[in-house]
Amino acid sequence: MNNLIVTPGYASQFSCIGAACEDSCCHDWTIIFDKKSYKNTLNHPKLASLAKEAFIETKTDANQWAKIKLNANGTCPFVNEQQLCAIHAAAGETALSHTCKTYPRSDNVIATTKYESLSLSCPEAARLVLFDANAFQFEAKSGGAKRPTAANPAWLEKTYDYSLDLLINMGVDWQQALMAIGLLVKVSDQVRQNALPIAQIDQRFEQLILLAQTKEIAAQYQKIPYTPQPQTHAFVSIHDQLCKLHSRSLKPRFTSLNDAIGLLCNESNQYQIDDLNKAWEEKALPALSNYQDLFDRYILYSLYHEHFPMSHSQQPWMAFRLLVIDCFMIRCYLSAMAFKNNGLTESDIVLCFQLYSVVRQHKAKFAEGINQTLQECGIDSIPAAISLLKTS
Repeated sequence: MNNLIVTPGYASQFSCIGAACEDSCCHDWTIIFDKKSYKNTLNHPKLASLAKEAFIETKTDANQWAKIKLNANGTCPFVNEQQLCAIHAAAGETALSHTCKTYPRSDNVIATTKYESLSLSCPEAARLVLFDANAFQFEAKSGGAKRPTAANPAWLEKTYDYSLDLLINMGVDWQQALMAIGLLVKVSDQVRQNALPIAQIDQRFEQLILLAQTKEIAAQYQKIPYTPQPQTHAFVSIHDQLCKLHSRSLKPRFTSLNDAIGLLCNESNQYQIDDLNKAWEEKALPALSNYQDLFDRYILYSLYHEHFPMSHSQQPWMAFRLLVIDCFMIRCYLSAMAFKNNGLTESDIVLCFQLYSVVRQHKAKFAEGINQTLQECGIDSIPAAISLLKTS
């Protein structure tokens, strides 16, 4: 069926919580105004005086005509004493910039279908994705894209559909499901390069379902060794990049995570991956006993949000490696917070996913840096990638 708008429950239920947000997008973000919104704000009688001081004209193009000059506290000057938006209060939602009007909503348009989603860099979006019972109830309605894009190649759509199926229906742990998706992606990559016919993707999917039923997937996962050295290299390098790229890395919310990680450093101030993994087994897992589908939810969100394995380069292997490293890094952060707090609250869980996503979803340089790090670590095969997920 063509010309559809696909909306998951987490997107349809989202509503900004405003002043109650623990990491507001009105703070420390680059806020761009299009020419029309900028002119309207500048000419509004209740906003004109403040607007003259609040904007910096960039005139990059009509969609990027000006940006907000944050105050000394890193806050948008249009945030009033009630921690609400003065533009919205004075002129309504239509007067907001495109960024303010839409964030954290995002759309993925493929051919004539629009897939609606949210960015996990928003704490409330993360909360819905990770915990809401109806987060993954999908609705499809007619409407579709006003400006259709090119359709994806058939191999990519097959890989997307089968990856979702493997995650949801294999009946294995999320780590094993990721390994199965990796084995599917390996064949997809060969099809992409015209080294195999497209029917091989169907055959591989059927093989993987059978391997799951016969417990062979679980057996293969158990054979993959625990590799602390590549894990250490990957964690240290990627966390360092995250700290450098995160616009709020010196703010209390981020430093609470950094402090937790610091507790697991040795006397030479070196990260101890064995201690992080021990904290996962002894502290985080017991604390997550009521959230056993946490990573299944995150992976399902990622597959849908990115239309996996779609990427700018359309290289499925690179998309797969990034998904594995996302899970690895967030697991490490959860471990550190569980060690520090002797357990995990829902707020702790949201913090780990959300802080990582601020950089992962909005800084293209970060993904480039991750790929460079994985090359340095020799993560060039499915077993090597999946070994990052082993904790003992």
